[in-house]
Amino acid sequence: MKKLTLILPFLFILIAQIVFGQDKKTEKLKLEAGFDLATTYLWRGFEFGNGPVVQPWAKLGYKGFAAGVWGTTNFTGDSKEVDLYLNYSFGNFTLSFIDLFSMGIEGLDQNFFNFSSDISSHVAELGLSYGGSEKFPLTVSGGVLLYGQSLDPKVSDPAKLNHSTYFEVGYPGTIEDYTYSVFAGFVPTESSFYQTDGFSFINVGFKVGKSIAINDHFSIPTNFTLATSPERKTVCLALMCSF
Repeated sequence: MKKLTLILPFLFILIAQIVFGQDKKTEKLKLEAGFDLATTYLWRGFEFGNGPVVQPWAKLGYKGFAAGVWGTTNFTGDSKEVDLYLNYSFGNFTLSFIDLFSMGIEGLDQNFFNFSSDISSHVAELGLSYGGSEKFPLTVSGGVLLYGQSLDPKVSDPAKLNHSTYFEVGYPGTIEDYTYSVFAGFVPTESSFYQTDGFSFINVGFKVGKSIAINDHFSIPTNFTLATSPERKTVCLALMCSF
C-alpha cells in the first residue's frame, strides 16, 4: 500500500493540470461544490455518529470523468470522515473507485498517508452502477472492498482480507413534485465490515425528495429517507437539505 502514498500527490497534480492547463477546452470542465445538512449520517442501513451532521463536497468533471472529495462531521466533532473518489460514466453506467478515511476509530492509525492494511483507517471500494432506463426502470449498483484489512478482515480468518461486497436494487419514480425511490440492499456473504454472518438484507427502505422554492431564483433540494435493517432489526430516519 506504500505505492498509494506516492500516487496520491501525483493524482492531485494531474487534476491541477487538467484544471489550469486547459485552453479552449475549459468550457468542457465542470466544477461543483456545496454542502448538505442532515439530521444523521445514514449509509447503507447504518447510522453513524451522534446527532446532526454537515457534509461538504466538491467535484470536478470532464466529459465522462469526475474526481471529487466528500466529507462528514457531526456537530460534536467525534465522528469524521473524508472520502476521495474517481468516476467514469458511460451511457447509463458509472464505474467508480472510492477511498474512505474514517477518523477517530480506536486502535487505528490516524495518519492519512498510511495505507498499511493492518492499522490503516482507509478502506476502498470499486463499484459499478446502472442508472435505469425506460425499458428497465430499475437502478442497480454493487461494490467490492479492495483494501482495508483493519476494517474488513475475514470472520473465519482475521489475518486475511474478506473483500466484502454490497449490492442494491432500487425503483425510482415521481409523483407530482416529488421524487421517490424504493430500495433494497444486501450482502451475499459473511462480512465483519457489514456485520453479517452470511447472505443478509441490511438496507431496505424508501427515499422521498422535493425541491423547496425559496424565491424565483433559489430553491433547496430536500430528501427524507427511512431505512431498515432486517439483519440488525434496526430502523433509521434521516432528513437532508442540500446547498
